[in-house]
Amino acid sequence: MVSHPRRRLYWDVLPWEKDALTKSRARYVYPDGDLITSLLELYFAIVHPTLPILHRPSFEKSVAEGLHFTNMEFGGLLLSVLAVASRYSHDPRVFVKGDRSLSSGWRFYSQIEIVRRFFEPTLYEVQMYCLLLMFSLGVSTPQISWLYLGLAIRYLQQRGDHRRKRDLSNLTTEDELWKRCFWVIFSLDAMMAVFLGRPMGLHGEDYDIDLPLQVDDEYWDSGFNQPPGKPALISYFISHARLCEILGDALRRLHGSRKSKLLMGWNGPEWEDRTIAQLDSAMNDFLDTIPPHLRWDPENPPQGVFFDQAASLHITYQWIVITIHRPYLEKSASSGALSICTKAARTIIHTADIWLNKLQRLPPPNMFNPVFVSGLILGLNMFATKRAGLMDMNRDLAYVERAMDILKFRENRWQPLGRLWELLGELLSLDGPMSQKNSNGAAESKKDEPQPVPIPKTSTTTSTTTPESSLYYQHPEQPPLEPVWDGSFAASHSSDPRPAMTIEQIEQQLAGTIPLDPSHIILDDELLSMWLAAPTDVSNIASWDTYYANMNWTNSGSRR
Repeated sequence: MVSHPRRRLYWDVLPWEKDALTKSRARYVYPDGDLITSLLELYFAIVHPTLPILHRPSFEKSVAEGLHFTNMEFGGLLLSVLAVASRYSHDPRVFVKGDRSLSSGWRFYSQIEIVRRFFEPTLYEVQMYCLLLMFSLGVSTPQISWLYLGLAIRYLQQRGDHRRKRDLSNLTTEDELWKRCFWVIFSLDAMMAVFLGRPMGLHGEDYDIDLPLQVDDEYWDSGFNQPPGKPALISYFISHARLCEILGDALRRLHGSRKSKLLMGWNGPEWEDRTIAQLDSAMNDFLDTIPPHLRWDPENPPQGVFFDQAASLHITYQWIVITIHRPYLEKSASSGALSICTKAARTIIHTADIWLNKLQRLPPPNMFNPVFVSGLILGLNMFATKRAGLMDMNRDLAYVERAMDILKFRENRWQPLGRLWELLGELLSLDGPMSQKNSNGAAESKKDEPQPVPIPKTSTTTSTTTPESSLYYQHPEQPPLEPVWDGSFAASHSSDPRPAMTIEQIEQQLAGTIPLDPSHIILDDELLSMWLAAPTDVSNIASWDTYYANMNWTNSGSRR
């Protein structure tokens, strides 16, 4: 058979396509150099330790060389970094004119070109989509983050970067960054599946790529060798990625559709019991793999950047515990699932409180979403205790109000936080007032109950605001002082101040009251339905409105 030369008409980019490819694109507008420098410092100090999507030395070198002026893909990446970092900045230049809060970073985010036509995905673009995803979780329509996630997943798969490389003898910086990209996207996929109530786009059988190397950025140029005895910052993310693999398995096996379970053979007698036992075993095994510097001890937590990482890892672990056991509530209250979920919820809120008291900054989504879910769980548990006749609900009420305080602390920088705060407040008001105060705002006094007492502030951050006003951010014409987390309980659903208490003091004072062991509570079908009907899509406000309306109808009907 005679071999003919290939016909270029069917192999080359066509002229009209080339016109679209080379068409002049809008030029990005960058801020002043000093603002870029300050925002990069914020990004690498706050975001990078838990979201290592970049390689700091090479990224900063490219910025210093002005690559963003000549490479539009890198320019979009830089703008996405600036947008994310702006959430933590007080510089007035990060805001839209006339605003001093929720618009932080919008002037950078709004410039970025989302999809180019006729192109091969670049590393810069995939990194950019990860950061656009993070920023868009804080806008009025956080569902847009699902689009960015989908694009990032498809770009990785188009390049084949979800599969293990055959030749690992000549590893480059770009190779390792692609690997980091995959695991960041996979982790975000799992966390967002819980947050948005959507199926994951990546499953265990779809990939076989290795985990990132346990080598910090500054040692990549020396043969990827981490100095012996020096804990790597990337160790946190590797542990987080392993947790997300367990989460992905749980989501698919326990929360997947009935059809998918049948196709995978995940059915039959006692199948769910075995699955939960296997997942619990995997979670217990994971605990043994946590590096010593990332083990969480609330009495003696790690220091420096490891404090942030250990707290985040601990909260994620407890959140996955809840995700595993929540479906099992439908089977039997005696199983202990309710006890497991409420214990994990209290742990999440307590850990987030310690984190916020020390770091005094906007919590990341993988922290405030679990805080909201924990507040929801404990709020519903209060309905259960009330129905069972155990009227002393102060313990869980204190945790729910603390969850509300945590959500409200930086609602001026992340719009959905304000929504979550209001949703928890509406939950508390569904079955009548359950606050620890009476209608006159004064604390109810009982002879057999100890009363809260004021305690000194534990925060080392100074502020001219009072504990109460600091939790209720005002919007005056002048740039306001950022609120300071002082570790006190402020009544989140009331403007009246009350004496501050720590969670530890609440526990001590309630030690002698009626125990709230969930295993002693009889959950009837109505209450089980209340648990299971709670929307899985945290961002879908309409579904929450419907849920609360139905709960109002149920509660009013049960009181007739």
